[in-house]
Amino acid sequence: MQNKNLFFITFLTTCFVAKIAAEFVHEVCGHGFFVLLFGGTIRTIYISILWPYEMSYISWSLPSGVTSEQMAWIYGGGILACLCISFLIQAFLLVKKGIPWHFALTLFWLAFWAFINSTGYLIIGGLTPFGDIRELIRLEVLTNTLSLMIGFIIFIVGFVALSWILRKILAEIFPLKKASLGLVLFWLIIPTLVLVMLVSPERGLQVAYFPLAFIPVLLSFVIEYFLVLSKQKANANPDDVA
Repeated sequence: MQNKNLFFITFLTTCFVAKIAAEFVHEVCGHGFFVLLFGGTIRTIYISILWPYEMSYISWSLPSGVTSEQMAWIYGGGILACLCISFLIQAFLLVKKGIPWHFALTLFWLAFWAFINSTGYLIIGGLTPFGDIRELIRLEVLTNTLSLMIGFIIFIVGFVALSWILRKILAEIFPLKKASLGLVLFWLIIPTLVLVMLVSPERGLQVAYFPLAFIPVLLSFVIEYFLVLSKQKANANPDDVA
């Protein structure tokens, strides 16, 4: 029981801290890096603890002569930085064995929030262009359709990897059946985030898109209950496979 209580406390704490860290990665390690790379200066950095209800932002000044290609790197830098951080962490957690669950959970949350930060930008920005995606479309680096396609493809890859990672972490504390249920419930975070975006005055997301946010939950349910748990049952009772 103590392990479970400690797990829930760690789960919630690392969730909040990693969310802020992912915003820092997007704004500073992404946009800020390319601003400095192209000779600019950073003027203001604001990391919102209320994201996605309220946007974080960074303001800068750039020297004259900055090209449109350089501006594309600056505007796309936040998404690129988050994707790099997320998939590097995912690869580490997938390959490395014997990681203590509290350390793995912290890395998982950072990978998740960096992943959601970038894919959310691409998908929602493709539906209703805003922020960096609006600027990238204006610079003709992206189109609405291309942003959507890239976002969905990356989301599918990350969804599978992150699900596998979290299932493994949960299975260290709970039986596999409860771990699978916890994983399905975890993906309810997507419609929750979209709901927050819908009520945010900074976004123009349409309510009609809200049902799409439940697709990850349904996919997770199908995978866990028709693949993972059914395979475990078959392995436990090989004579009953037929």
